[in-house]
Amino acid sequence: MKEQVLDIVLVLRSINGKIDGLTKQLDSAREEIIVLKKENSALKARLAVYETPKDSHNSSIPSTKESITAQVEKSNKLLITRTLREKSAKPSGGQIGHKGVTLEMASEPDFIERHIPDFCTHCGNDLSRIVGSVIGIRQSVDIPLPIQAVVTEHQIIAKKCSCGKCCEADFPKHVRSNISYGPNIRAIVTYFSCSQYISYKRLTEIVHNCFGLKMSQGTIDNILLDMEQKSEPAYQEIRARLEESKVAGADETGVNINGELHWGWTFQSDKLTYVFNDKSRGKVAIDKHFTYGLPNTILVSDRHASYFNMDVAGHQICLAHILRDLTYLTELYANQTWSCDLAKLIRDAIHERKTELWENIDRNTILDRFKKILITSTDILHLKIIAIQKSLIKHKDHVFKFLFHPEVPYDNNGSERVVRSFKIKQKISGSFRSPDGKGADVYCHIHSITQTAKKNNQNPFLAILAVANNF
Repeated sequence: MKEQVLDIVLVLRSINGKIDGLTKQLDSAREEIIVLKKENSALKARLAVYETPKDSHNSSIPSTKESITAQVEKSNKLLITRTLREKSAKPSGGQIGHKGVTLEMASEPDFIERHIPDFCTHCGNDLSRIVGSVIGIRQSVDIPLPIQAVVTEHQIIAKKCSCGKCCEADFPKHVRSNISYGPNIRAIVTYFSCSQYISYKRLTEIVHNCFGLKMSQGTIDNILLDMEQKSEPAYQEIRARLEESKVAGADETGVNINGELHWGWTFQSDKLTYVFNDKSRGKVAIDKHFTYGLPNTILVSDRHASYFNMDVAGHQICLAHILRDLTYLTELYANQTWSCDLAKLIRDAIHERKTELWENIDRNTILDRFKKILITSTDILHLKIIAIQKSLIKHKDHVFKFLFHPEVPYDNNGSERVVRSFKIKQKISGSFRSPDGKGADVYCHIHSITQTAKKNNQNPFLAILAVANNF
């Protein structure tokens, strides 16, 4: 009997040992499953970045930088949000009340041609002695050809006074050598190069084919360098006036100068545009032009750190950038509503600014909604949402500044349009190839003047002509 009991005990011990071993294996498997689930979730989040890439409709990436494959895939993909603008029910084209542009008749034409019948088309009688009357008027507008350069010879005359002194006249200030180009040609060359982005080579063809002038690329470069010197007073005046602006926008973009990466900067307001380039993208570049910052100005910009290191009166971050980021996050993380809620709040705030009377804007409700969204916890796997959430918490005082200052815009589109011209210039005429970067400086000077002229409803070419006549 004792032997049977002993056998049973041994069997039970063996079974318990196996159970303990299996339990340990099960616990180990459970721990491994938890680790694998976390890895699987993390890998899905990383994969989602590639399955929902950033492109021109959900980020600040221009469409020209998208690959052909990406463009084809995007065209075949049904996108919920293609643009920040909502589809309008209005028909395409000019809207009712839109002021059209049409060719108008001149009140005082330069030439008048009379078309008079010589004989009667019915009986053939001579009509040359009969006085007729004007029954219809039409005008044609044209440019006389050929457009030829006018050569003016300047002769210095000397006269001898009765006192014995020989007096000589002086050459005009703009005639500085035996043969030189006048201010009109200099203005045309500068306008074509800096405002129409035409390359030196094509510009030599234009002045030769249209004006009959054989001009080398070196001569064009010398003309532009001279125009930069003449434009310096106006350029500095724009900068000085910008320092007094209550509101200004700022932006920067990469610029290829002689094969090296530089940065094209702009600081602009509704009436002024100031453009410069620098090797640095940091505050050191800003300090060269705005040593004391803009202490009286509310600055509209993206979240680039250099702008927040400036001495300014306040900041407004570009909400167009934020909305594009939120559109991307909504597509990237479809299982969350945080980005949707914030995007709706921003659009509601912009709508109130556009439609409500200034004193009727419900600012407190907007700010309360914003605070609740900022403190809402997000899934730890939504890393990009956490990043933008932290950024907005840091800049929480700079999101709705436009609701408290009527002059402040809610986006930085004005500055983006200015720096986009650098890209247009490079696409049309290539990089700035001057070894010392002077070509880019010329462009910045002239572009600042022409854009400022446009904002003040002035002819940009006439602004360049005024610079050319600055002797």
